[in-house]
Amino acid sequence: MNKLPDTKTLLELLKIAKEAEQKTRELFEKGETFAQKWESRLEVKRKIVE
Repeated sequence: MNKLPDTKTLLELLKIAKEAEQKTRELFEKGETFAQKWESRLEVKRKIVE
């Protein structure tokens, strides 16, 4: 049967996971901002074309 990692290792893994989650959230927010920016620009261009 496999043994669990020690507490220090588990805490390090938890820290890494939290940092990865934070970076993912930041990237998602940047993507949302980018999409909203371009979506509004496309709407304006569509209105001009119509």
